[in-house]
Amino acid sequence: MVPGPLIKAWADTYSKRNPNSAVKYQASSPADGIKRLLNKEVDFSVLDMPLSNGELKKDGLLQFPFALGAVTPIVNLPNVYSGQLRLDAKTLGDIFFGNIKKWNDPAIAIFNPDIRLPAEDIIIIHRESPQGLSTIIGDYLAKKHPQWKATKGDGMAGTWPATAIEVHDPHENIEQIKKTPYSIGYGPVPMALKNKLAYVQMKNMAGKFVSPSDENISAAAASATWDESNGFDVVLTDQPGNSSWPLTMAAYVLVRKLSEHPERGKEMLNYFKYNFRNGGLNAVQNDFVPLPPTVTAVIRSSWDKITDAKGVPVLKD
Repeated sequence: MVPGPLIKAWADTYSKRNPNSAVKYQASSPADGIKRLLNKEVDFSVLDMPLSNGELKKDGLLQFPFALGAVTPIVNLPNVYSGQLRLDAKTLGDIFFGNIKKWNDPAIAIFNPDIRLPAEDIIIIHRESPQGLSTIIGDYLAKKHPQWKATKGDGMAGTWPATAIEVHDPHENIEQIKKTPYSIGYGPVPMALKNKLAYVQMKNMAGKFVSPSDENISAAAASATWDESNGFDVVLTDQPGNSSWPLTMAAYVLVRKLSEHPERGKEMLNYFKYNFRNGGLNAVQNDFVPLPPTVTAVIRSSWDKITDAKGVPVLKD
């Protein structure tokens, strides 16, 4: 997920109602954003995976989600359309490990009796992933596939089968899937839809096969347990609920709990407060899904932890 365009769109909308607003965002990697925040160069930074509560406490930080997205498996199979192919986590993990080598393998066919699966080798397209880097698909498979957890942890690094092609960025990833018949890869849902590639239905925790629709992504967030005392450290993979998409993710804001410039801190929180209420269309237009109101209510209650030097909340909601 790339949050810069959404944050800019939200800032443009907010500034029309508040002409003196000075909310700005400079895109950076999560690591650089954290560094700049700790150096007091910025008032907030953005993450695609939450920090642990221990990390937050160590540096006096607070985090909260601000929008949703999702990843989906993507396939390039003749005469197979979006949402037609069905997989569960074990089968997906076995494909990525090379345990399942052919598209007509019985483990795939059992979920897809109405599809004529080709007797062709499966070609895996995967992103380059450094050791120790958590990913959404890695986290999901670590929860559902014991071999994955033991071998790769919650990431995607390590050995891949011989029939795998490694790429270096999201656009190359999508292009490689498009030009490689009989391939399977993964990527953000909007990129799959814009490139007319077939996403896969996945079996969720409730045992239902679901598609990565906005409604199912939102359902995963609504089903999760959001606990401010744990730093909202929630990875939205494999959430309960009949319609929850199991590869949902959230983008997070990271701020300092002690605001050296309370007026700027107040304006920043008012900006998010306004856009939680009114920024849903902008979110969708920038390939995000708005947070459910039940989640934003919990988030706003956490903001009294952001205070000035005297311990007074910068925003009295």
